[in-house]
Amino acid sequence: MRSSVPILLLCFACSGVIEDPTSDPPYVEDPEAPVLPGQEFLCDGDHEGGPNLVRRLTRGEYLRSIDHVLDVDLRDVAGALPDEPPSDGFSNVAAALIVTVEHVAGYEALAETAAERVDVAELGARFGEEPRAFVENLGLRLYRAPLDEAETAALLPLFEGESFEDGARLAVTAMLQAPRFLYRVEQERGDGRTVAVDPYDFASRLSYLLWGGPPDDELLARAAEDRLGDDAAIEAEVDRMLAHPRAREAARVFLADWLGLDRLDHLTRDPERFPEWTSELAAMMRAETLDTAEHLLFDAGVPLTGLFDATVAKMDPALAAYYGVPAPGADGLVDLSEVPERGGLLTQGAIATVGGNESSMVQRGLFLMDVFLCLDLDSPPEGVDTTPPPLEPGRSQRSYSEERVANPSCGGCHSQMEPLAYGLERFDATGRYVLEDEHGNPLREDGAVRFGAWMEPEPYGSVAEFGQVMARSERVRDCLTLELSEWTMGRQLRTVDGCALDALRDQVIASDGSYRDVVLAIAQSPLLRTLRTEVE
Repeated sequence: MRSSVPILLLCFACSGVIEDPTSDPPYVEDPEAPVLPGQEFLCDGDHEGGPNLVRRLTRGEYLRSIDHVLDVDLRDVAGALPDEPPSDGFSNVAAALIVTVEHVAGYEALAETAAERVDVAELGARFGEEPRAFVENLGLRLYRAPLDEAETAALLPLFEGESFEDGARLAVTAMLQAPRFLYRVEQERGDGRTVAVDPYDFASRLSYLLWGGPPDDELLARAAEDRLGDDAAIEAEVDRMLAHPRAREAARVFLADWLGLDRLDHLTRDPERFPEWTSELAAMMRAETLDTAEHLLFDAGVPLTGLFDATVAKMDPALAAYYGVPAPGADGLVDLSEVPERGGLLTQGAIATVGGNESSMVQRGLFLMDVFLCLDLDSPPEGVDTTPPPLEPGRSQRSYSEERVANPSCGGCHSQMEPLAYGLERFDATGRYVLEDEHGNPLREDGAVRFGAWMEPEPYGSVAEFGQVMARSERVRDCLTLELSEWTMGRQLRTVDGCALDALRDQVIASDGSYRDVVLAIAQSPLLRTLRTEVE
């Protein structure tokens, strides 16, 4: 028996159809506007790049900056700082990193704790046991550039009448609350034209991209000698820094941000329908995605798009048992070459659990479209009921979805997003692979991907084929380049960034498309190496 739920409840009118990027005019009138999906790499030869924003250190960058310089771990007291919910998909967007009263109190408390925990004798051996030398040398590391005389003079009185140890602790407390430490302040005064970034500022840009933390002594020495200005020097530093374990940690931070993995920390399921769901299972799924990506990108050196069709995963034995796949070897890796339903990023629990208790095709499709294709759609108009229709024998989610896609009032949007989710239909709300839903309706895994409203759908017959289609997609490759670029810059990309992005993409296309190749292309691009000055 067919459901009597009105079609109005199943879809909504949508004006968010994405236009063909090759149509005229290629640019919006305002070059400062956020870049339009599908038009990110268009260049008319006359754009000098987007705005330069002063960026506060994120909580993670703050903690790593202290750890890398002072060798003090503050993660156990990091709760003194407020949470940083994502904005525009990332937690490091400069415009959202405001400072509240809670931040000020937290920075004071953490600075005092760091000063108590630091080994002053070790700091003195590294930076000097005479106050001026100590302040200038430690300040170079904490401020990521030399102190000026006024800054040095403001810190030296902290040693007066104190032992060196007490004065050093006071100086550390003060430095960790200084704007030069808390913000990535750059030299940007000028005449409004685009210029090369100051060598010290470029060193910081490079280190926060590759390490998620401050430059080390070697990188600062390169900046002092102005030896970071050519492609060969940048490539050498990129390779040196990628070989350090900090690079893996920074990549994991990006991956967690990009994929929204923090949602797993609070993900719940209806205990009556999914009694097997636990927070421990969610944590294992998060670890699977990060550990597998780290192995593929750093150890195996696959292209970024190789995340989608990989036939190996790294996971906890308990998660392997939950999935019903072979147990991992001593290295934690599971060979999935004979388990096609579990190969690649899309089949991992961290992704397969998107969509709530009902495994909503709308929510899943929107997630895949946004995160992996960098395409978006308008929200439904106010007042439209978007409650999912009830499932019953003979009426699966797929049947409702196909009605929405075929309906002229809905199909313009739903045909772009929902067929993306068809490949995940056999994954339930807990990431388990099943052949039927709870009403006995058979589930399918064939569908089609539209890599833009102006393009013909590309069909796939299974979730394994879905991953292969994604892995060879130019749009997916471009989206990953865009996501990593936007995360690096801490802001939305704009039309004026088009020329830099176009050149960056050309370099990625000419390479193997590995994580190393993409971060190198970003490091060598005008996005990272130039800024628009402010008129004095």
